[in-house]
Amino acid sequence: SNIVLMTIVSFVSGLGSGVTGPIVKATLQNITLPTSRGLAFALLNTFDDFGRGLGPVFVAMLIVQMGGRRQAFNVGVLGWIFCGLFNLLVFFTVEKDEQKMQAILSQEVARRVVEPQKKNS
Repeated sequence: SNIVLMTIVSFVSGLGSGVTGPIVKATLQNITLPTSRGLAFALLNTFDDFGRGLGPVFVAMLIVQMGGRRQAFNVGVLGWIFCGLFNLLVFFTVEKDEQKMQAILSQEVARRVVEPQKKNS
């Protein structure tokens, strides 16, 4: 029946959307340099807040334009689908990005260790 399908979709959607924030933040932490991490998180939070504030306005305009809540919310849900697809694409690059970050940090640590030794010799 229709109520069973809606319940299943709602349950799966809740599971999927609940983990997005922590996954994005952990990934961002692992793939940005410590010197630019603050800027990266500031941008993430700024756009997240814009989405929370403007999302309802956008859906309200869609309700008026489309003549109903169901059609408007279906369009709104497409945004979540696109976000999920982008998160899936990150899965294919995140390991390489983390390795690159670790290599950069290792080089920086090695440089900081070698420089004082050269000054002392």
